[in-house]
Amino acid sequence: MATNIPTAGWAADVVDFLSRNIPRVDGEEGWNDMALTAYQIGCEALVTLGQADETRWGALPRKNAQLPLELPRWDDLCVSVLRLATQQRLLSYHRPDGSASLPTGGWLVYRIGEPPPPPPNIAAANGLGPAFATPEVLSVLRTLGLLAEGCWTEIAEAVFWRDWPEEWEMSFTSDSRFSDALEQALVRIPPDIRAEMDKLVTITDTDVTAAMKRSAAAVEEARAKYGPNANIHPPDTHAEARRGLELLRRLDLDWLFFRRWRLSDGWLAPKEVGKALEIFHDDLAIAMRCAVVKRLYPNLTFAAAR
Repeated sequence: MATNIPTAGWAADVVDFLSRNIPRVDGEEGWNDMALTAYQIGCEALVTLGQADETRWGALPRKNAQLPLELPRWDDLCVSVLRLATQQRLLSYHRPDGSASLPTGGWLVYRIGEPPPPPPNIAAANGLGPAFATPEVLSVLRTLGLLAEGCWTEIAEAVFWRDWPEEWEMSFTSDSRFSDALEQALVRIPPDIRAEMDKLVTITDTDVTAAMKRSAAAVEEARAKYGPNANIHPPDTHAEARRGLELLRRLDLDWLFFRRWRLSDGWLAPKEVGKALEIFHDDLAIAMRCAVVKRLYPNLTFAAAR
């Protein structure tokens, strides 16, 4: 795993990029996360970088803001920048042949009178495909060490594993670095993490019965509110209640990895957890969760599913 991560000089550029590209609250000074992943993580990054205070709708600039003595994780902030850049259409990924991709069944669709998408200005390199970025994005990517001489750097590859573009058709689970990290995750799993995983993968009849009761109570509440003739889904059956619990437990397992595991460091020590952002929908963490659970609990297929 490449370790030539920039040691300084990138935090201020990240703050500048995030603060200028997360939507502002109308009539307010703060940033509105709009319940969208890229904006939510961006607001969290500004809070962790000492620039803002968390609010229920996003983040509010902090008076006399200053960077913390211990900066948040570089890799987490890289993901935050990449997600915000793509959300704001300041960064777009292209197929290996350089063509742009749109979610229209493989067809390229252009608005009448509009010019075609710009060609890539970032070349494929180190397992990553071509892309186009605006000048401000190019600048912050260089500062973060993800881009050099118009190409993706070696350290950029694992960052993109966490939010891989479909256009590049990446398959990192067969990479030796992923396999090595899996073995380390299994060997060095902390006792509290293992205890939590044991708890999450165990669904008892008592759990299912309680879920069925909650479902029945919700149905009764809806009938009381909307009347007996309202079209209300009946209470969950035993099988439906179990499937619902399985889904919730998988999500909880994902969050365990979102918070406590990183490819470069394995399981994070309590002190390191405080410097990590809660990067949810992390493709790499989900893939590692699937692999770890499959090895630890081979008979519990629900827990290893994506």
